[in-house]
Amino acid sequence: MKQLNSYRFYELGAKLHSLTGAENNGRVTDLFAPLSEAQTMLDGFIKGDAITLTSSKSDAVKLLNKIGSIFNRSFIDPSTRQLRAGDSEERVDTHEIAMLRTLVEKFEHALAAELNRAPTYVAGRCGIYSTYDLAENAQEIFSEAQRAIIPVAAQNEFAAAGRALAFGLATASVVHALRAIELMLRSYYETFTSSPLAKSERGYAAYLKRLTSLVEEEDRGNTTARPDKRVVQMLAQVKDHYRNPLVTADLVTSIEEATQLFGMGSALIALMSDAVATRKTPEGEISGDVRNALSALAAAKGEAEAF
Repeated sequence: MKQLNSYRFYELGAKLHSLTGAENNGRVTDLFAPLSEAQTMLDGFIKGDAITLTSSKSDAVKLLNKIGSIFNRSFIDPSTRQLRAGDSEERVDTHEIAMLRTLVEKFEHALAAELNRAPTYVAGRCGIYSTYDLAENAQEIFSEAQRAIIPVAAQNEFAAAGRALAFGLATASVVHALRAIELMLRSYYETFTSSPLAKSERGYAAYLKRLTSLVEEEDRGNTTARPDKRVVQMLAQVKDHYRNPLVTADLVTSIEEATQLFGMGSALIALMSDAVATRKTPEGEISGDVRNALSALAAAKGEAEAF
């Protein structure tokens, strides 16, 4: 997926019409800029810079060849193949101008027919989120320090959740957001235990169950640092209200629900990343993985920090 720069279509039309407009008197010296600019713009369209042309491509190629032949005949020395200055009194043959005008019109009709079927859509804002930020920069809702802690896979899933939300794909957005939360949840869980779960036991429910038991130990008077009870409660809410209902095929996820989870998920991932970053070892130092991540971030900024 790439962002479509719709202004380029206006630019292409302006460049082509500068070749055949009524103000064009056919003098070679006056055609240098219009010919070279139209040639560059049209070549970019044919190569797919703006949009991949299909049914109109052959007409575009014919037009480009005609523009190129006029330019070469007027401004390229046939013996040296070097650029030469055009004669101020020389004019392009009226037959050539008529053929050029015909090819421009044929390409315009072909392009109009193709664009009428092109898969281009307008996506509006989703709540307080702009379409562009959701589609391109969703992961930047987290601070730079948080992104140094959040697993790259989790950031990629959250970015996918933003893109799905931008285009109204509510269920897809929820699935990607849940995957992002679960990837961060694993890192969060592992900061509070020295015994990671076996691969066959890993999963949202298993992590939540272990974290809940750790919180209950704190309630019974265990003074060892434990997970934040509020984070565990939020994780349970996400599981009950978003994750579990997805297994029901009849459930229809609304865009409002997807937007709510997107906001809740960003807050939850941020809270977990902050906890990972500030988690202390028994000696009172930041754990090795966190220290390495923060050191890399500081080095990227050119700052010296002592941990």
